[in-house]
Amino acid sequence: MLPTIKEDLMKEIEIYKPLKQYLEDNGYVVHSEVESIDVMAQKGDELLIVEMKTSFNLQLVYQLIERLKITDKVYACVPLGKGGRWPKAYKRMCGLLKRLHCGLITLDQHTKKKIVVEFEPTPFKSHKNYTKKNLALKEFGGRSIDLNQGGSTRELLFTAYKENAIRIAMYLFECGASSTRDIRNNLDIKNAADILQNNHYYWFDRVSKGVYNLTPEFELFRLKYYDKIKQLWR
Repeated sequence: MLPTIKEDLMKEIEIYKPLKQYLEDNGYVVHSEVESIDVMAQKGDELLIVEMKTSFNLQLVYQLIERLKITDKVYACVPLGKGGRWPKAYKRMCGLLKRLHCGLITLDQHTKKKIVVEFEPTPFKSHKNYTKKNLALKEFGGRSIDLNQGGSTRELLFTAYKENAIRIAMYLFECGASSTRDIRNNLDIKNAADILQNNHYYWFDRVSKGVYNLTPEFELFRLKYYDKIKQLWR
């Protein structure tokens, strides 16, 4: 969570006073609680809205989205402590606000006076992480069927790597000890040798050079996850 003063130590009214002063010093006429809007400020034809919270939360996001229906100049305002600009939570908050085309204003939680406009509302320019995208696409394309339950947190995850390991193990289960070449050619698994040699799941036993068999560990796994394995190995 973003490092902020706890709500029982700081109220939104304590944010409002220095915020109002800052806006007025910059030539705005300021009013609060206008049609459920925390702060509305106007300078000429420019209309500005600020939603205040003692901590960054989802309710604030909802409010910002609603305010964007009124004006393009929408800000979130939260208290920020020493070092508060460095944690991941702060950086993620900034990323989210930028995607919403909203600005960010912070109040120094120690002095309760210093107001800083961290960034203005501007059109968001997305920078894709192609490394992560390619990893996700590789994993997606490597799976043959959907063996996982979306939203589950304690269930075993069946990845593309695990799928291939299971297929190799089931081949050995049915055919007995086999060479890496036979396994790779019959199953068309290019990284079969790596899976057998790395043996992450302790299922494979090297009985001679380039020849592998199963260990008892796979039989325990096969019995426990039989229903899912039979969907993969038909």
